Amino acid sequence: MTTPMTAWWQIWTDSARTGLRLWETMAASAVVIDRRMPMIDAGMRNPWTADHVELTGMVTEKAQAFARAGDSMAHDMAAMQRLWMQVVQDAWSIGTAGRVPSPTRIAAGNDRAMRLAAGMIGAGGRALNPIHATATANAKRLSPQKK
Repeated sequence: MTTPMTAWWQIWTDSARTGLRLWETMAASAVVIDRRMPMIDAGMRNPWTADHVELTGMVTEKAQAFARAGDSMAHDMAAMQRLWMQVVQDAWSIGTAGRVPSPTRIAAGNDRAMRLAAGMIGAGGRALNPIHATATANAKRLSPQKK
């Protein structure tokens, strides 16, 4: 069972990591857009000489990254729904038991509630991971090399 301090620490570190990756993704996107806009312009002006591999990758890599992000979010949402139902069942059974719950029962309910909160915070970060990975890899690949 996770301690409340461990759960709170996990929530804070997940939030900080997600925030950092969000900013890295935005910075990488700016680099990628800056490098790809001339490629798109050149392709619009003369489709015969366009960089079709890069232009095709612009669409497919985004579709794949967002599909993986959606899959991650769906998986997390299903897990959180299961956990939420357990939290509701705990509250219902404690409320209708007609006696004071044991400390073990209260601790188990608190543990589920903390795992639910941590799962909700972490879900966004896990969904952002494939988008972050794609954007930062593209920024690195498209950045002008230092000599």
